[in-house]
Amino acid sequence: MEFKIKVALVFTVLMFLVMAGIIGVAFEWSLLAICTMLFFLSYPLCWVAWRVWDFWCSSIMRVSTYVQSVNMGESSTSLARRGSSVLIDDLVREIELLQSKSAIGSTSTQLLPILLSQLFEDIPIVIIAFDDNFTLIYANREAYAMREVSLLQGMHAQQLGFTVSKDQIHHPALTRSWRCQSSALNYMQQSAYLFTAINIDSELKQSEQAVQNNIVRVLSHELRNTLTPMSSMADTLLSMSNWDLEQVRKVLSRVKSRSDGLLSFVERFAEVAKIPEPQYERFDLTTVVEQTKTLLGEKDQLRFSGQHTCYGDPQLLAHVLINLVKNALEAVEEKDAIIDVQFYLSDSQQHLIVTDNGSGFSNIENAKTPLFTTKEHGAGIGLAFVESVVSKHDGKLALLNGANGGAKVELVWPSH
Repeated sequence: MEFKIKVALVFTVLMFLVMAGIIGVAFEWSLLAICTMLFFLSYPLCWVAWRVWDFWCSSIMRVSTYVQSVNMGESSTSLARRGSSVLIDDLVREIELLQSKSAIGSTSTQLLPILLSQLFEDIPIVIIAFDDNFTLIYANREAYAMREVSLLQGMHAQQLGFTVSKDQIHHPALTRSWRCQSSALNYMQQSAYLFTAINIDSELKQSEQAVQNNIVRVLSHELRNTLTPMSSMADTLLSMSNWDLEQVRKVLSRVKSRSDGLLSFVERFAEVAKIPEPQYERFDLTTVVEQTKTLLGEKDQLRFSGQHTCYGDPQLLAHVLINLVKNALEAVEEKDAIIDVQFYLSDSQQHLIVTDNGSGFSNIENAKTPLFTTKEHGAGIGLAFVESVVSKHDGKLALLNGANGGAKVELVWPSH
């Protein structure tokens, strides 16, 4: 482009000089007069050409310098104008508009980390922010204190070990002892993603301790009820000077009966600890519901509503549904059972709700305790098994009594 302009200017100057020479020849001037005229004309023509070239070059250089300053973040820089030109004026307006938009974008980009720092820097929760390209723009003090994750601003989430799926952010190192959540936010027309994590290790330990205390309490109660009569019967035999064979048979028969009951108790207790790790897959929950209907009586009803595709271990969740339906059928005494199964997805969490028209939970505080039961022939395994399966799916179990009677069991676990 520069070469073409130079050639055009030189050509223009030469054309003017040639035309002046032709005019001199036409007026029959002498050679000396023509040369003198061309010499004096060449200076202003060259000066004008140089001024045109200088104006073009200086304008381009000013524009280039101004754009470079904008790219370097110098928002206070302005474009110096030289002379009046419609094209240059239009270009200046466009660049100033671009600069203002860039300044707004830069300000909003800088303000978001500052705002997050003012809000979350000292709270005891891990806060990590990514921009709309999932590049790390902020992490609070608690986040940098984590041993499980290395953080470096300006790096992509995947380079830091995070996984991104449908705008949801996860990290494989933050699993059992962490409660994680990700959400999208928008600040001054800037999109970002917020990742939060709470260390629930102490809560898990407290929960495990409470479960252990309940198990010890139930075991102590069952062992005491079994061993105390056995010890009493043994004392009775030992206190007899002459043993009656019939009496000994009777005592030993009772001891054996109590021992068999204790062994059965221990076997039932071991069943809760034998649950395998889930094998995750997506499956049709309606198929599992249809299989469960074989447990129903002639006039019982099992109604299903909601979404069909479920994510989890189909075998374990089938056993869960069987246990819940059995409990519901046992809770309905002298009337036809009506059991409703509802399944839906909300905020990346799966909800499975089972309700019945029975009498509800008579002792809801201890209903999930292994081997605890208020039923005459119950084993106290059903809900303990259900809670163990849901826990292995990183979920939770909630028990409620309906306002109009009946029990409500809700299972919640992640959909990923």
